[in-house]
Amino acid sequence: MTTISLTYNEKNKLAKKTIDFLLSLGVFKVEAYESNKKKKTLKAIKDAKEKRNVTVCDTFEDYLKAVSE
Repeated sequence: MTTISLTYNEKNKLAKKTIDFLLSLGVFKVEAYESNKKKKTLKAIKDAKEKRNVTVCDTFEDYLKAVSE
């Protein structure tokens, strides 16, 4: 069995028609992909508020030194 992932712009009419055509063939199983980007973003915000995994710098030059290390 082969897995094929298709990513397309839902606003693009041609892409939408192509997907509809492929689905009409009846040989595909559609599974929704749930991104965990929101979960990661919320965790990063929480970590930043709690000062975990955060580098605090007084100036931009201090920041540049910290990220270059």
